[in-house]
Order: sequence, then structure tokens, then C-alpha cells
Amino acid sequence: MDSFLRPPLDFTVSKEDWSRYDLSDGSILKVKLIATKIRKKNSDYNIDVQNIIVVLSNERSRPDSKVYSSTELQQSITHDVLYTIITQDWNEYVVDDGAKIKVQPMVTKVSKTSKFDLHGDPIYLVNVKGNVVVEPPETLSQ
Repeated sequence: MDSFLRPPLDFTVSKEDWSRYDLSDGSILKVKLIATKIRKKNSDYNIDVQNIIVVLSNERSRPDSKVYSSTELQQSITHDVLYTIITQDWNEYVVDDGAKIKVQPMVTKVSKTSKFDLHGDPIYLVNVKGNVVVEPPETLSQ
């Protein structure tokens, strides 16, 4: 297996905002992909991201402090929820080698479960993939 031999690169955040989606059940879905590590091998960049997913819903139930497994949540799906994009912005990062990296969340599926969290909010399962664009560092012409 070919690994990235250099340590992760440092980077600064130029822009990091929420993408928002209007769910067909009246809720609002907020998604943010946050870059956590950026590695480089030759001219290829590998970006580790953390998904942050929040659903703003008026629906409430009895608070449930149980932590459900992925399997339990999958088995408790009641239906898929349609959504429309409100905003789907790019997060932007500048790597210490001068490269600019943009990351955009792309929601591919939203499912509602029959479960509720410890605040009584409904639990949704959201599939997100990241769209990544790398602008390599400018090279000095000689």
C-alpha cells in the first residue's frame, strides 16, 4: 500500500459555512464538512473531513438517552425524506504550501428513523459525500 510519507500539512480556514437543505417534512437540514487533516504525496492531496449534521425540526418526543448503533438506526428507518437545496456552499482552505482546497458537501440521501435523541429531537440518517477541488500552489516562472 502506498502511503503518504510526509506529516500532515498545516492549513488556514478561509471560509467554512453550513450548507442548508429544506426537508419535505418541514425540517431544515444543516451540513458542514470540516477539513481536519491534509496530506500531500507528490502533487496529490488527501483531505480528511468530519461531517457535522444538524436537523432543525419542530417535532418532539420523549427524550431518549440511549445511544443507538448504526445497525439499530438503519433498522429503524421509517421513510426517505425528499429535500431541496437552500444553500450548498464551498468551504475553502489554504494549505501552508500555497494550495487552495475547496470542499463542498453533497447530500445524497436523507432518511428519518423512528428514534429520538436525548433532547427529544427526531434522528435522521444523512448520506453525504464531499466534492473536492484543489488549486495547486502557483509556481514561480523563471
